[in-house]
Amino acid sequence: MVDFLVYILVSCISFLANLLPIPVATWIAKRLANLSFCIFRKRRKITIENIERAFGNSISKNRKTRIARAAFESTALSIMELFLVRKIARDASDRFSLTGNDAVEKAFKDKRGIILAVAHLGSWEYLSFLPYRTGRNWSVVVKNIKNPFLNRVVNRLRCVMEVNPIPKDGSIRSVLTELKKGDGVAILIDQWAGDEGIWIEFFGEKTSTTSIPARLAQKTGCALIPAFCLRRSVGQYEIHLGAPYIYDAASPEWEVRITKELNQLLEEQIRRYPEQWLWGHRRWKPKPANIRQVA
Repeated sequence: MVDFLVYILVSCISFLANLLPIPVATWIAKRLANLSFCIFRKRRKITIENIERAFGNSISKNRKTRIARAAFESTALSIMELFLVRKIARDASDRFSLTGNDAVEKAFKDKRGIILAVAHLGSWEYLSFLPYRTGRNWSVVVKNIKNPFLNRVVNRLRCVMEVNPIPKDGSIRSVLTELKKGDGVAILIDQWAGDEGIWIEFFGEKTSTTSIPARLAQKTGCALIPAFCLRRSVGQYEIHLGAPYIYDAASPEWEVRITKELNQLLEEQIRRYPEQWLWGHRRWKPKPANIRQVA
């Protein structure tokens, strides 16, 4: 019953958001973020602790607090942007700039398939607008929301962007099917991976990091491309597609090396746009007993 009531509430908010001009909806999201920063003390504590671990004494305490507040705003904007997806879709070609598409086009023409390595940076959900900008088929691996009604709503909104959501649990077979067709699949790389990850550095401190994108690229020969969608102004976005990684059998420990490079690239982007990353996730935890060790 509670799940259904939450679904009704979210559906109403989504409907009302689409009645508002985008600047007004953005303003409301930021005000709610400021309120959340004051109310959700545990999440605020995690956010500030993570910023402290990442930047240490290189920036002031006031700067860290400003980043934390802005990160709350970024998360609220990501939620609001999902509600606004139908409105954004009407003129998506005017709202998104795209850099680095040449490598993507080459991979598609070679029928390689593409693995996108993505992160909770900027407007990450709006990377799902890639079908609009590339004219190609894309899927995205998503973690199911526990509320089944809400999960259906969110996936319907993702489908407005013409992307195919693949549930994370048991996703490998579906991912391989899409890649064999020569299509693209987006996979998040910036979350704690538990004992299934590899123990490598991120902001100078080791943590569990998924190597699935690199393993898939190694197994399939598909192009592995890092991608980010950053906010430039209200209702305007910039999608960056990086240089592709192609499996090289002659390169020792290719999977580990590429995973490290992706982590380094993500760290560089976060340092450039710290306000747009999801700092509220527990990215650093104690080392799992069975995690894979690498040099």
